[in-house]
Amino acid sequence: MSAVKCTVAVLIAWWLADRVLQSPEAFLAPYAALFIIGTTVRSSVAAAARQVTVVVLGVLVAALATQTLPELAAIAGAVAVGTILGRSRWLAPDGMWVAITALLVLLYGTATDATLVFHRVLDVTVGVLVGVAVNALVLPPDRLSTARDLILQRAEELSALLADLAHGLRSGRHNSDRGRQRVWDLHKSTGAGAALSEGRESLRGNMRSVGWARVGGSRVYQPIATILDDTLLQVSVLEVAVEALTASEDRLEGSTAPIPDQLRCEAAGLIEGFSAAFDKLTWDPAHHREPYLHVVHTALPDARSRLESFRETVQRRQPSSGALQAIALAADGLWAALTVLDNFDEQREHH
Repeated sequence: MSAVKCTVAVLIAWWLADRVLQSPEAFLAPYAALFIIGTTVRSSVAAAARQVTVVVLGVLVAALATQTLPELAAIAGAVAVGTILGRSRWLAPDGMWVAITALLVLLYGTATDATLVFHRVLDVTVGVLVGVAVNALVLPPDRLSTARDLILQRAEELSALLADLAHGLRSGRHNSDRGRQRVWDLHKSTGAGAALSEGRESLRGNMRSVGWARVGGSRVYQPIATILDDTLLQVSVLEVAVEALTASEDRLEGSTAPIPDQLRCEAAGLIEGFSAAFDKLTWDPAHHREPYLHVVHTALPDARSRLESFRETVQRRQPSSGALQAIALAADGLWAALTVLDNFDEQREHH
């Protein structure tokens, strides 16, 4: 679809500059339009303003240089001044075009040609305006949909990972290499909160925001994003703990006694409870009347009950393995992170 938008923007910009304005440098209009397509609607407006600004500054620098300095000195001075002006943070990341525009104008010998200078600025202005219009009206960028897909997929991945950890703990066989790779992939992938922030930003000035507003916009995904980012450490701890408990020796460190079956089964059941909670987070809250209610009223109480039972068993048995205590601590962190859903529903009812 980006290709279609680019094509539409280029054709309209070229037609306006070449056929309507009859500009001698009509190629600048479609060239400028292409710079705008693909950014968010709000960003495209800012990009348009920067594009026009850098061209105007470049033309002014070239005109001043050619009127006050010899040819070689004018080129050197224009590039130097244009580079300095382009370093302004207000022009980033397009500041380099001040020097480039000044250089091109000087080399073309049009720095003092008022008509060509006027058309150059006009063509760029027409191009960026067309780019902004096409970007805003023809399927404007919607990164919130991308963020939603990432968040729901991440919840599914965490649910599956926890289910595999529980299965490995029950069976005593766990593929640690695969498990570590899955955890590492989660750590190095785009953060859920960062993706959601980009999605929220993409809807500013975007006509698609109206449709998203009907289902709660980015707000309904914020609790899941927070949970997903806040539980990566706990999931990593669970992976290491399960590795320790399913090692080939299958023995407690410093002891000849095997791991009690009851502890193994309760630990697996505890992890399964959280796997079920994350599985419910794969339900898109924008399409449910009461978002997260199914988690708060079913998965959270069940996970809490399993956690308390596991703690009591660990305290009673007093195992020497630190992996079991680590599972309890990690599970407590998971439960604490999931309670943000309860607060979300309370705030929603209040409003």
